[in-house]
Amino acid sequence: MSELPFKTKHKLDVHTHTTLSPDTFHKLERFAGTYANFVRVKAHQTKPCCAQMVNGRGEVVRVIEDNAYDAEARLRSCDCDNVTVQVLSPTPMMIPDYVDNGADAAEICKILNDDNLRFIRDFPERFVALGAVPMRFPDLAVKEMERIKSLGMRGIEINSNVNGEDLDSPEFFPVFEAAADLNLCIFLHPWGGFMMPQEDTLKRRMHPERNWRPWLVAMPSETALAFDALLRSGVHERLPQLRVLYAHGGGAFPALLGRLEHGAYCRPDLFAKAADKDAWQVVQECGVYTDTLTHNPWALKMLVDILGSKRIAVGSDFPYPLGEVDPFDCGSLLDPKGNRCPYSTSKKIYPGHMVEHLPSTEAQQEEAWKHFNWLPQANSDGSRSLPLLSYQQKENILFRTGREWLGFESRIETNSRMGWSEVPSKP
Repeated sequence: MSELPFKTKHKLDVHTHTTLSPDTFHKLERFAGTYANFVRVKAHQTKPCCAQMVNGRGEVVRVIEDNAYDAEARLRSCDCDNVTVQVLSPTPMMIPDYVDNGADAAEICKILNDDNLRFIRDFPERFVALGAVPMRFPDLAVKEMERIKSLGMRGIEINSNVNGEDLDSPEFFPVFEAAADLNLCIFLHPWGGFMMPQEDTLKRRMHPERNWRPWLVAMPSETALAFDALLRSGVHERLPQLRVLYAHGGGAFPALLGRLEHGAYCRPDLFAKAADKDAWQVVQECGVYTDTLTHNPWALKMLVDILGSKRIAVGSDFPYPLGEVDPFDCGSLLDPKGNRCPYSTSKKIYPGHMVEHLPSTEAQQEEAWKHFNWLPQANSDGSRSLPLLSYQQKENILFRTGREWLGFESRIETNSRMGWSEVPSKP
């Protein structure tokens, strides 16, 4: 019987973020005076292994550790967590969707992307990079996609809306079409929109100090809106080969699939201009992927039931605390900010991601529950079981699906580029 957490030869983490390095701070100075939302990274004056994310007004919006921008620090975490390859994408707030000048937006994206390229240049077998593009200027976005493709990047990251404009706007279609033509994948991450509403009443209800609502409630809603936009506008239908991975387990959209399909059935008059394929057909026939980041084993099982393990890839949101990294020290029960863990013991989700802790057989249930000590083992019907994932499903989720989403189509290419080899299934 295999031990838990489950181990496989390769593990590909598709959802990790980088920030600009402090080395770029002065290079970006001219944008800080022009755009209040522009974020640079400045070396911390008193903490040598930390940096500060500073906006255009000079305000510190976040303190980060060096694993956000230093390759060797990231590799130490990767080795600790048995991650063989990380997919790097920019921290969403750094994507310049708010910039209304095409030349500025393109230059910011170029600096972001070139800074990320140093990871794959220095450690080509451990990192894969996705780029940022100036979505408000599709012609410039396509040019940047062609450039980063030639430099070895495998795709782009886009936000769930572009400065308040939904992704079903026809002006964005050339970007999606170019991604399909160039064999570049898309990582769709929530940002803006409901997270930062302009309407006063909603702004009060969604204030970040109110139970972290923008991150916990608005982010999944934003992802669902983005899926609905690409679904109804026919982007997925017209470009079935386009591979789009929706962050955080797809946000709210997997749970809404039945409602989205039934609503179109009930009110066809409201969908006269929508694409022909319904929600179920799109997730079955088109390039719809999600990561595993649900924080809930039964929600993950729902994803597997809906999409299948060949459309789900491990994603941890490294290095941020809302990901699968346990921010609390097992001994002190404190996080880096001095917050105390609300549980008597830390979750200890690592080493391994949630999928690695789930049982593959009924005989593993008792051992698996030890890895989910913060969850109640019963519901209103009595005791419950953790969902079972087969060895094959785990290997798809941990490695194969991510490789296919990235567009490594042949075994020869993955072996030569990353040193990856096919993982034999366990009996």
